[in-house]
Amino acid sequence: MSKVIVLGNRLRGDDAIGPVVLDELKKQDIPIPVTLIEAGSDAFTLLEHLNGKEPLIIVDCAQMGAVPGTVKRIGIDLENFNINEQMISLHGFSFSEVLSMARGLGAVAPCTVIGIQPESLNMGDELSAGVRAAIPRILNMIIEEAKKYAEKNLNY
Repeated sequence: MSKVIVLGNRLRGDDAIGPVVLDELKKQDIPIPVTLIEAGSDAFTLLEHLNGKEPLIIVDCAQMGAVPGTVKRIGIDLENFNINEQMISLHGFSFSEVLSMARGLGAVAPCTVIGIQPESLNMGDELSAGVRAAIPRILNMIIEEAKKYAEKNLNY
């Protein structure tokens, strides 16, 4: 069974996209069994799951230099991992740093990141219109990724 791990702070504008997506996923009739996890801003929670066996679908806002609300699927190929260190920040640690730590601890679970370009990360702001408009696309991407993992028999 795949795990959907959302990251973010509900009080910091577009950084809330992960938890908001989790709320929406809970309302969906998802055709594939998935485990839903809200990790907040805790890189070490993610580290724990990276060293598991179940495939991961990670959702977080990501500074990608794109138009706010842009959504990108980032497949994590451990052999050729080449991502800008600043692209995905786990609130103190870059994704590259957390992935490197996980690799140092052992095998790393299959992983896909769904990154959403934020407009505002200010404390007290609501989700921006562009990021809010991306929610249906994000939900579809999560479901498609979970189906792909199930079809590949990666659900250990």
